[in-house]
Amino acid sequence: MVVFGWTLIQIAHWIPAGYHNPIWQMAREASGRDIAGSITVNRDATVLAATRFLTCCAAFWLALQLCRSSARAQWLVRFMALAGAAYAAYGIGAFFVFPNTILWFDKVTYNDSLTSTFVNRNSYATYAGLGLTSALGILLNFYIARGEGKAASISRRLAGLLALTVAGGALWIAVVLVIGAALVLTGSRGGVSASLGGLLTILLLAGVHGRKNAVGAGFGLLTVGLAMGVALFNYGDFLADRLTNQGFASDDRLAVYGLTWRSILDAPLFGFGDGTFSEVFPMYRDGTIGPFGVWDMAHNSYFEALQGLGVPVAVLLFLGLGVLFVRCILGALARRRGASAPLVACAATVVVALHAFVDFSVQMQAVALTWVALLGAGVAQSWSGSVATDR
Repeated sequence: MVVFGWTLIQIAHWIPAGYHNPIWQMAREASGRDIAGSITVNRDATVLAATRFLTCCAAFWLALQLCRSSARAQWLVRFMALAGAAYAAYGIGAFFVFPNTILWFDKVTYNDSLTSTFVNRNSYATYAGLGLTSALGILLNFYIARGEGKAASISRRLAGLLALTVAGGALWIAVVLVIGAALVLTGSRGGVSASLGGLLTILLLAGVHGRKNAVGAGFGLLTVGLAMGVALFNYGDFLADRLTNQGFASDDRLAVYGLTWRSILDAPLFGFGDGTFSEVFPMYRDGTIGPFGVWDMAHNSYFEALQGLGVPVAVLLFLGLGVLFVRCILGALARRRGASAPLVACAATVVVALHAFVDFSVQMQAVALTWVALLGAGVAQSWSGSVATDR
């Protein structure tokens, strides 16, 4: 509410003129007209950013309310995993059969990469990471919850886990394999690295949560590792080539980060207006960046938030999301049943948070809405089932 309210203040032209961005005075002097000023340098762009932010808040709130039911939370996570598999299957088919189109549209870039229905391979890589973490959460919880207890012998527990694989685990292993293959074929260095961060998060939390059924947890971890290993072995050449030739860093991006930081320091308290990076950056662009190309994104969502909202409100937003993340960690570790939703929410947040350091995928609605829905379900299920959350 504070963040959204602040964007409305940034748009308002009735606040004292001393708080308006100086660009409005320059516009008045250049045009000779009385133009209403504001904190934001582009009111339309800030209105659009505020609308998108409010949409994400609504999606989070709906997931938070509806997923107080453990069954609904489970179905939401399953749906996200299956949707991720469907997009991945389409992407793999398109990559090998008609790589120059997205559905019935001509592809304008990334013809050598899998992008599924996305234009940008990095944005799709983050979406694939969210689907992958959802599938991993379901798979690991499947083995941990249904495996034989400590009373059974090791051989009996292994036999039971193999039977579970045939009975239902094979579906989720296939989902992990399909999404993992699509993710690797994107060739997105940041997206794959962020997804691996989410993978490690979910494996760590699942391992701690499943310590009472160590055989089930270990079997789940083994199957996940094998599925991802197969994906990397078969389809990892393109990604390996990009890492070998280009590494992880980009000189232009580092220069953009430096220039964006300079702009943040010029308006640290009030910002330039949420969603206005494309208008602000040309005022700071210099010879440290090549003369070609338009930078309409900072490729760092944290810097864009600091530049647009101002440091105090942006930090408040980060802290609020951090509180929700910690709430999900506590739920993933403490809950005996229904832990998959907070488990997946933790891993999904790590995927989005890591990739936000090097790209703008969280600023794409498909990624943002999927993430906040998973986060809402995770927060809703972070309390014990014995706690009444309807009051």
